[in-house]
Amino acid sequence: MATDSRATPSGAGSGAASGTGVATGSVTGSVSGSKTRRRQPSTVRRAMIIAAARPLIAERGMHATTVRDIARAAEVAVGTVTYHFSGIAEVLAGVLEDEMTDYSTSVWQATDAAATGAAGLTVLGDGLLATGERATAHWRVWLDFWALAARYEHYAEWQERVYVDLHALAERQLARGHVDGSLHAPDPARGAVEYIAMMDGLVVQAYLPNPRISPAAAREILHDFVATTFAPIR
Repeated sequence: MATDSRATPSGAGSGAASGTGVATGSVTGSVSGSKTRRRQPSTVRRAMIIAAARPLIAERGMHATTVRDIARAAEVAVGTVTYHFSGIAEVLAGVLEDEMTDYSTSVWQATDAAATGAAGLTVLGDGLLATGERATAHWRVWLDFWALAARYEHYAEWQERVYVDLHALAERQLARGHVDGSLHAPDPARGAVEYIAMMDGLVVQAYLPNPRISPAAAREILHDFVATTFAPIR
């Protein structure tokens, strides 16, 4: 759910060691023990580590993933990870920032491009509450970040900016739907809060392990909510 205006939710920033000594900053050629090493730009190494961490955190969760696990997956030394990230929490933040761009940006663009406000809400709900492993991985990373934001102010501030942008997107659809007649939303700001609250609840129900409902059922519930709450007056 990221936009270009969002700041990276990095706690310590690139180049911060975590009390474990100075990192070599080199990348091994392969896990099998190749001795060939090549220097990579800092931004490239950070991106490699985040890409390697994404499936691990999505599958195991932040608290069951170690720096050593991430280093092994990224084919770098543990010191390289601790040089670029202050810990697992900051890696998760980097993963989430990429997730917001990779998973959500196209959905947001399509939402604003929809023909009517009602159609925009449909695109938004169907796009974010998608079916499949990719959507499940995305939401499990996001749910891990919820727990992190609940304890650390820096991450809570970044999460708040994400929600400000998401609420603004939903509010735009409700406002234009009220104008084009596809929705009845005299208070689009309040309606956006209700819509996003419903979506958040459905995410918890549909994407945690052993979900109570399927993503398809979550989409249907959200559609029914919009049709009931924002039904146009004829």
